[in-house]
Amino acid sequence: MILVGAGLSTDLITLRGIKRISEADVVYVDSYTSVTLGDLRSFIRSQTGKEVLLLKREDIEERYFEVLIRPALEGRKVVLVVPGNPLDATTHVALLSEASKRGVEFEVVPAPGIIPNALTMSGLMIYKMGKIVTLTYPKSGILSEYPYDVIKDNDLRNLHTPLLTEIDLEKGIKMQVREAVEILLLLEGRRGEGIVKESRKAIAVSGLGWDKQRICFGALKDLAKLADHEGPHTLIITSPKMHFLEEEVAQIISRRYCHEIE
Repeated sequence: MILVGAGLSTDLITLRGIKRISEADVVYVDSYTSVTLGDLRSFIRSQTGKEVLLLKREDIEERYFEVLIRPALEGRKVVLVVPGNPLDATTHVALLSEASKRGVEFEVVPAPGIIPNALTMSGLMIYKMGKIVTLTYPKSGILSEYPYDVIKDNDLRNLHTPLLTEIDLEKGIKMQVREAVEILLLLEGRRGEGIVKESRKAIAVSGLGWDKQRICFGALKDLAKLADHEGPHTLIITSPKMHFLEEEVAQIISRRYCHEIE
């Protein structure tokens, strides 16, 4: 079984990835954990001549044995094409573990993923990145305060906080930057500790790898005015005291790739 990263957009998939797909007996594409910009199925078909089957959440998380592992055990070359980088999502890490336990030989073909590309493309220093956390919508009326705690803890060490925004393609969920800011300010209203004020500086990254990728540096109150954009979205809360070079480069990149703050 081979996990092939599709990259951030169809033209960022690697030559090795295309070769492995061409050699496969069956090719699947994960259609729910994230998104690759462009028509991935059509691109694979045009480059390899292979037909592609889309897998839903239940196929990978519940029916993985009959869909992916059993054919591999029977000697078929099974390729699962994954948006971004294969092992960025815990779903695929778990799949690899289950396959290994059953004696399935595997290969992982990496490709550009949202981590660390969103972090480095922001102009920030990678060694100043703190713990990463996912910002989610309220569940059953309950809004998780964990992201607030992570920002607070990273602030104590003067580290940046990368926030991944919730995405679930099967449910049509793609959290936008304005929604992420709304949630952060709602958490600040509840906690009132002055950690995430409207004036707090951050960098919004979206559509990375696309010719219309957007990277915007500014105060949260200004980033909240950004129009909806292609995902996935990453919002990086910058450290309380940015290095002067980081701030300079963040502004340079923002002038190049951000044109939509009202």
